[in-house]
Amino acid sequence: MPMILDGNAVAKELRAELKARVEALKLEYIFPVLATIRVGEDSAAVSYESGLLRAAKATGVIVRRYILPADTEQADIARLIDQINEDPLLSGLLILRPLPKNYDEDALTARIKPEKDVDCANLHGLPCYIPCTAEACMELLKRYQIPVEGKRAVVLGRSKTVGLPAAKLLLAANATVTVCHSRTTDLAAVSREGDILVAAIGRREMIGADCVKPGAVVLDVGIHWDAEAGKLFGDVDYEAVAPLASAITPVPGGVGSVTSTLLMRHVIDGAERLARP
Repeated sequence: MPMILDGNAVAKELRAELKARVEALKLEYIFPVLATIRVGEDSAAVSYESGLLRAAKATGVIVRRYILPADTEQADIARLIDQINEDPLLSGLLILRPLPKNYDEDALTARIKPEKDVDCANLHGLPCYIPCTAEACMELLKRYQIPVEGKRAVVLGRSKTVGLPAAKLLLAANATVTVCHSRTTDLAAVSREGDILVAAIGRREMIGADCVKPGAVVLDVGIHWDAEAGKLFGDVDYEAVAPLASAITPVPGGVGSVTSTLLMRHVIDGAERLARP
């Protein structure tokens, strides 16, 4: 049986560490505050917001919520972003996505100042933070003391917020990294080369046993809700892959559980940066 990389347990450890940091900052009258903007009532955005609120409560981060009607003018949202950017009492800004389809999401996220962009949503600016999901993958490897240096890592997915940052972090940890995507020729054969496999390709259960090297460490970034089954699935076919892996993240309870906690760490880092320029 593989070692289960329990994201909930790692998140619990992280939250205790972050809460201690927040308590120490309060003694200096430094208060980490996350501003969130939600437009409308999209179920995915509301669900993610609920998770953020739990993580914030557990770490002591204050959340200032801006909940706007779905027919709010884009210019009004842009003005709100600008106001938050300039407010020294707000440590970070997160726009809950997806936004309703009538908005230019890219134009709005591009307005977020890098020092407030704790979720790395602005893909046009020079980031101040590591994208949370990619960082969560590395945090799990670190907490479970899984060696990375000298290993062959395969990242399935090339998005700017997960796949590419994960590849860069693995390279920085001295792994040899291959980045694949949906158009990679013979994807399964390339995937089987990975001692560490990061599945962030965005297709439910696309990664089966034929894609996994025996003994590989498998990090499943995918999150796919099946309303009929009433549960979440990942990019990895867990039942088929788990018997082959030496370690694997479940969905839910894996990478995603760590991601929201690391976002709180970014907010705390931002509060310190603003207070100690």
